[in-house]
Amino acid sequence: MNSHTLLRTVTGDTQPPASQAVRPPLVEIEHLAKHYHLGLSFSVKSVDGVSFTIGQGEVLGLVGESGCGKSTIARLLTRQTSPTSGQVKIAGQEIADVSGEELKRLRRTVQLVFQDPFGALDPRMRIGTSMEAPLAQHRIGTREERREKVMRMLTEVGLDESFYERYPRQCSGGQLQRVVIGRALLLEPSFLICDEPTSALDASMRTQILNLLTDLKRRHGLTMLMISHDLRVVRHICDRIAVMYLGRIVEVADRDALFKTPRHPYTRALIAASMLDRTGLYAPEIQLRGDLPSPLNPPLGCRFHTRCAHAQAKCSQAEPEFEAASESHQVRCHFWRELQPDRSAEAGSP
Repeated sequence: MNSHTLLRTVTGDTQPPASQAVRPPLVEIEHLAKHYHLGLSFSVKSVDGVSFTIGQGEVLGLVGESGCGKSTIARLLTRQTSPTSGQVKIAGQEIADVSGEELKRLRRTVQLVFQDPFGALDPRMRIGTSMEAPLAQHRIGTREERREKVMRMLTEVGLDESFYERYPRQCSGGQLQRVVIGRALLLEPSFLICDEPTSALDASMRTQILNLLTDLKRRHGLTMLMISHDLRVVRHICDRIAVMYLGRIVEVADRDALFKTPRHPYTRALIAASMLDRTGLYAPEIQLRGDLPSPLNPPLGCRFHTRCAHAQAKCSQAEPEFEAASESHQVRCHFWRELQPDRSAEAGSP
């Protein structure tokens, strides 16, 4: 399997919409679950039956509160951990069956940009040495060729060649995030997973990094998964958005449709919270109530019913199916048809 064609597509809980139908999925994630066992009778259901797709060249946003399972999905996609059940297929092949040289090619093709750039780099190594390490591991080029490749990448991510000799402590958080992004791209991946890549940055630097990722995505033809708890981040860069709550996907839609007519009460609450600073809009009926329940003991029925202002008896008794609100918009809620669409997010961009 060629490393440059290994990963070109990732896929909501249903068949892709018509706009995606011409893009056969190269990566298929089906009923994926990861439970961490804590003794004989306890387990943390970090991911619990997730299916989603990403089309070639698309950026999918995965959003939700901390602890909902987003980062676990990143680890499952990069095979840093193994699923409890479900499948992750690449080009029709289950990645759990990949080993040896095939696994090495997979890890070259799928790259992860971490949340904390300080933690992702060895403080005792110069930036250039850290960036060259993956190239040396995959035996790409001579030492001089690797140095030249790193120098070009530093320029591409907006840094000058002097950063080659610097240590991480001599760089700002934004500069280090550029380094980490550049290091991931040196292996020429097809699929880039960004796990909260801007959460440690201030607002101006956050915008710069998102603009850089957008430019690199276009320049390199990347497919991306953007993981964030902040809807303003995914609205800036993503084509489609999946909303995750307590280990499950509760809504998937094109970006504009999600912000124009959010169908799930949880999505509406997240959007309201993201709009608060800019507009002051935060209607009582779409506020989040209480704290995220423990994944050790998730609520029966709809997992969101303990915090939902619209919950009824059925919500605590039966889990809702994933239904199509439109051809490209799916939602997991018993009463989404009865909810009036909230349009508070239509006015401008965050």
